[in-house]
Amino acid sequence: MKPARKDRWASYVHVSGDSLHTFLQEHVGTQDKNKKSCLIVGKGFDPRMLGGATALGAVLEPQQLSIVMLVFDEGPTSPSRKYDELVQKNIGTLTQMVPAGQVQERTISMFSSEGRRITSRSAGSVFRSVDELMGFSDIFVDVSSLPRSVYFPVVAKLLHLLDGVNDGEPPNLFVMVSESAELDRRIVEEGIDEDADYIHPFRGAVERESAAGRPKVWFPLLGENQGVQLTRIYDLINPAEICPLLPSPSMDPRRGDNLVVEYRELLFDQLRVETRNFIYASETNAFEAYRQLRRAILHYAEALEPLGGSNAVISANSSKLLSVGALLAAYELKCDGADIAIAHVEAHGYVLRDSDDDLDRLASESRLQCLWLSGSCYA
Repeated sequence: MKPARKDRWASYVHVSGDSLHTFLQEHVGTQDKNKKSCLIVGKGFDPRMLGGATALGAVLEPQQLSIVMLVFDEGPTSPSRKYDELVQKNIGTLTQMVPAGQVQERTISMFSSEGRRITSRSAGSVFRSVDELMGFSDIFVDVSSLPRSVYFPVVAKLLHLLDGVNDGEPPNLFVMVSESAELDRRIVEEGIDEDADYIHPFRGAVERESAAGRPKVWFPLLGENQGVQLTRIYDLINPAEICPLLPSPSMDPRRGDNLVVEYRELLFDQLRVETRNFIYASETNAFEAYRQLRRAILHYAEALEPLGGSNAVISANSSKLLSVGALLAAYELKCDGADIAIAHVEAHGYVLRDSDDDLDRLASESRLQCLWLSGSCYA
């Protein structure tokens, strides 16, 4: 691994709640009316897909906002198909916010013609050139209704394209996410794949024969009801060391303890995880998760240098906010030449655990978070 540069997001901008409206009003609401912003959302039944559009619509004129809607077809047998009415309701609301001609759909292929999973590779090709982005002053990616296998490669590709701009001022890049523990509990994966795999472009060196002898260190971000996924990811990696990350502090002070209890048998009885290996990061701060993971990965790389280094593998089976922190750590370390991989188990769809009668109420109670990832504040 090359020597790591100073952590890119040591200083950062992270706004939420009431402060977010003020921030957006000052940042984009006072701009020249000829300047446009782009919002990238996922087409889904989760009403939180409208959170970013609603926040931006409150400070921008309709003609100032262009929307790119990512469409991913999980197949005719996907359990998500039963909620098509909710999808159409969300699209109807979205198209009322901006003129129809300013909503563009881009399709992500979930499977190849041979039936192989290609979601992350297809998502990474949604944006191919920085020229597609330079007409905007600001780009917002709302990941609230996007799976990790989609928003990980999309955000990584956008960062890569914008980092490569040498002439002119590139657009600012933001990630938005509406956090609701209750909604996350209600929307569950169904029909998960039999095998875990690595998300493009974070495949690291784990599949290269030249790196086969290096110890693998696994950094799983823990969330509720992910026991099967964790087991399949472990089978894929077969790590020499495991360093789980727990959300602590948390809105629920006992959440970290409850996760340890939930996975006690898996972590301690089966995988023999050392308690000193646990990492902690605030569940409301993606940048803290980024810092903690980055520090731990660099520590193992240095400690295992006499053995030829290490292969670090992250898995993000936790909230989307913490998952974004994992993505930032992986992206920066990959840029610095680290062999970093992200392992994941995909699902065939999502279902609501209970009735959908109060989805809109729960979505309205969600807290919208906005993370500024690149642009003028980091110049």
